[in-house]
Amino acid sequence: MLTLRGGGGTAEISEQGAEPHSLRGADGHEYLWQAGEQWRRHAPILFPIVGRVPDDTIHVDGRSYPLTQHGFARDLAWEVVQSGESSATLRLRDSDETRERFPFAFELTAHYAMDETGLATTYEVSNPPQAGGAPTTGEVDLPVSIGSHPAFAWPLEPGAARTEHVVVFDQPEPAPIRRLDHTLVLPQAQPTPMEGATLRLDPALFEPDAIVMDQVASRGLRYLAPSGRGLRMTWDDVFDVFVVWSRPTGADLLCLEPCVGGAAPIDFAGDLRDKPGTRIVEPGAVLRASYRIEPITP
Repeated sequence: MLTLRGGGGTAEISEQGAEPHSLRGADGHEYLWQAGEQWRRHAPILFPIVGRVPDDTIHVDGRSYPLTQHGFARDLAWEVVQSGESSATLRLRDSDETRERFPFAFELTAHYAMDETGLATTYEVSNPPQAGGAPTTGEVDLPVSIGSHPAFAWPLEPGAARTEHVVVFDQPEPAPIRRLDHTLVLPQAQPTPMEGATLRLDPALFEPDAIVMDQVASRGLRYLAPSGRGLRMTWDDVFDVFVVWSRPTGADLLCLEPCVGGAAPIDFAGDLRDKPGTRIVEPGAVLRASYRIEPITP
């Protein structure tokens, strides 16, 4: 476990999956869900897909490959490239194992930095041009999605009512949302549960599964408890989908997920390159996406 310290608090990052396991504010308060029976993860990285594809199978150039929900990056050991007092960089490269499920060469890095106000995260997906490695290295476009799936404590403070928490986006969010059927996107858009810019939290919101905002206007939000404790999250324009998720019963967690792309439509049967939301990284190019989490102390 890598521990990062800065004026904004501390973060702990696991080499397994390059996954944050803890985010504490300057006052020591823990903001991340600490895993449990209801959900065994903390803040996994979703790559090379976000969500699921039908039959847990991708199709590339007429061949089929098994690829389960959210891909494999969260389940693999990453290489530590750099580790210091306040920052760390971890890297995952393609291998024989990954190419059995995703037939492309790639280099994925996650950079974390704890500064005076919070934790900054940057992902970089490279389509490396050097010779060697997989036959596809530097020869073909790389189709990917990537997302962050941080789970925060809900309630944020012991004894606080879950239904008195809110998520307030920076802008009104009137656009329709998408809902899921067994983690695949249903064709019909649904009315947004937002009241202007505010989502009033209630476990019943998640009985139809996640709230998928594929027309999100904001690039920031505040997640707040009744006392004013909370967090500020901001993300750059590369993230084009935002997901809010929790289990409807029995789990004290709230996931706020900036994503590049999302789950496949329930009836999608095409090549991975044509899946809605897939980004194409050309040979020698880099896809870069960043976001921040800043604790708010009452």
